[in-house]
Amino acid sequence: MSFASTSRADEWSHQGSLGVTAAGGGEYRFAIQPGTTTRNGPEANVDLGGTLALNDNWSAMLEGRFSFGGPQLGVSFFGGLRTHGRTRLKTFVDLNIAVHALPAFTIGPRFAFGVQYELTQIIGVYALAGFQFGIGQGLRLSFEGMVGVQFRSYLLE
Repeated sequence: MSFASTSRADEWSHQGSLGVTAAGGGEYRFAIQPGTTTRNGPEANVDLGGTLALNDNWSAMLEGRFSFGGPQLGVSFFGGLRTHGRTRLKTFVDLNIAVHALPAFTIGPRFAFGVQYELTQIIGVYALAGFQFGIGQGLRLSFEGMVGVQFRSYLLE
């Protein structure tokens, strides 16, 4: 793809991109499960995922998360949308459904807010803060902070 004919704003657009994300960080989880001890506390997280730009402002995303440091390994999945702009420094919002498979099954919304800086047209770094609420085998509420990198390819353009 040639960027010679694109405007300066479009140079940082994700339109037509497939992306891979990797992030690390932590969360503080409050969990109440009937018949068990309440498990609250910090956990370290590793996220791996992918994005598909739907247009200049929205991407579909799917991520998997492994959580360490609690009484058991945590496994979660997020799917939904991420807003983004067409500038080199952009803010974004994640609107997801969170499915926590381990240590207890819960499902609910995940909201995150962040900022991403484009190092190049195919690599960006980001930081986000978010929260989740889930219901299923008990209740779950968590607050998270993550930093990550996104690699993009413009194969679909």
